[in-house]
Amino acid sequence: MGFTNFHLLLFGQVIAYFLASKLIFDKVNETIHIVIDEYFHIPQGIAYCNGNYSYWDPKITTLPGLYLVSSVVGTYFKCNTYNLRFVNLIASCVNLVLFSSILRFVYYGDRNHMKIILQAVSLTILPPIYFFSHVYYTDVLSVTFLLLFSRLCLTNRYFVMILICGVASIMMRQTNVVWIAMVFGHKLLDLLIKSSRVFGNQYINDVRLSKRSLIAKDVDKSKLKRYYGLKDVYFAARYHLSTGLTTFFKFLTFHDATLLFTHLITLSGFVAFVYYNGSIVVGDKTAHEATLHLPQLLYFLLFYGVFGLPYVVNRLKSTLKLMYKQKILVLLSLVIFMLAVHFNTLVHPYLVADNRHFTFYIWNRWFGKYDNAIYLTVPVYVFLLFSIYDNLREQNCISFLLPYTICLGFSLALQKLIEIRYFLVPYIVLRLRFARPSHMVILSEFLWYILINVAAFNVFFNKEVTWKDFDYVQRIIW
Repeated sequence: MGFTNFHLLLFGQVIAYFLASKLIFDKVNETIHIVIDEYFHIPQGIAYCNGNYSYWDPKITTLPGLYLVSSVVGTYFKCNTYNLRFVNLIASCVNLVLFSSILRFVYYGDRNHMKIILQAVSLTILPPIYFFSHVYYTDVLSVTFLLLFSRLCLTNRYFVMILICGVASIMMRQTNVVWIAMVFGHKLLDLLIKSSRVFGNQYINDVRLSKRSLIAKDVDKSKLKRYYGLKDVYFAARYHLSTGLTTFFKFLTFHDATLLFTHLITLSGFVAFVYYNGSIVVGDKTAHEATLHLPQLLYFLLFYGVFGLPYVVNRLKSTLKLMYKQKILVLLSLVIFMLAVHFNTLVHPYLVADNRHFTFYIWNRWFGKYDNAIYLTVPVYVFLLFSIYDNLREQNCISFLLPYTICLGFSLALQKLIEIRYFLVPYIVLRLRFARPSHMVILSEFLWYILINVAAFNVFFNKEVTWKDFDYVQRIIW
């Protein structure tokens, strides 16, 4: 394909990003040698780096993906904290390239290269993930392999690489299996709807097109490649139940079957692992027991409200109009959310005991301080829910929205502990599906993230926390 202006611009941006981040990286390493969970991660990483694969800290709950990647360090460099952390800084540079590649595919035909690359930079410096690019945590490489998996899936080729990257992403964080399941569900639902149409679904009563859809460039006059809604899922289900899925298999190509089978191998392998292991986590299973915690989904809405603020503001008028038109749904959402926070608000002991995380201060200065805070925040949740939908509705059909919503529930609603890191992947998936933003929104997002990062790193570098159990001062992180 050749080295284009886009690649030159991207190369320059990656270099600029690396040089700026390297300054912060060195400052982090001068400030503290162990950041909270690095107490477990770094000794484990050094063991693997030195070729000692028999050592395992039972307190670690994730699979050894991070440490296996880090073992490469020992081949060329000294096994120490600095070099282990450096793996994540390099991975964040890879993420910048992958974000650019995905956005370029999504915005096919958009010749404004800077617009694409600036969005990629913003996603790379999304404040929580950007901080973890400077320490030895699993989050950055977890995103790297999920992005590789996603980019390969967009090509609908390279099945072996899709399988490898899917497994690798799970090796970084087990919960990534949920997003592999989402991709599988997205593809399967799309095929189920299309196959019900191409053979003449007698239940279809109308067809709606969206000119701003991601698939708008593919729309033709046939019954395929339409903008699908929830009714289409219902009609497709009725049709396939009445035909016993015979038309689905008639419509299914060898190529599509191979892609679905590739995802099924990964998902089936993970189910077998959970059955054998007795849990989704390894090591200390008591630290991450599955607990129904529906308000986690509401806290995710707050995450969107903060880090997606430019998109919230940009469509403020449109969102309010949507809410006005959907008054019944607004009232229903208020009631459901009130019931959720009243009956299912859970407080993990770590949340109120560990003052090294921003969530500790957010909780204790609002939710934990005022008795009615959980109820007073409900209208904000409702508004942000409609805001998300408003940013998604013109560009995404039900074959994405339904699997995403289900997988979001499995990803978050079974976690008792509130951790900002849990919201990263769900938000990144959403952000990549938003309607094409204007130059002003893109610039606002970039500057907003710069501002938050400056504030967060300022707290990290200047605020010291003393714990009696440690002979060195602690720092406050996401």
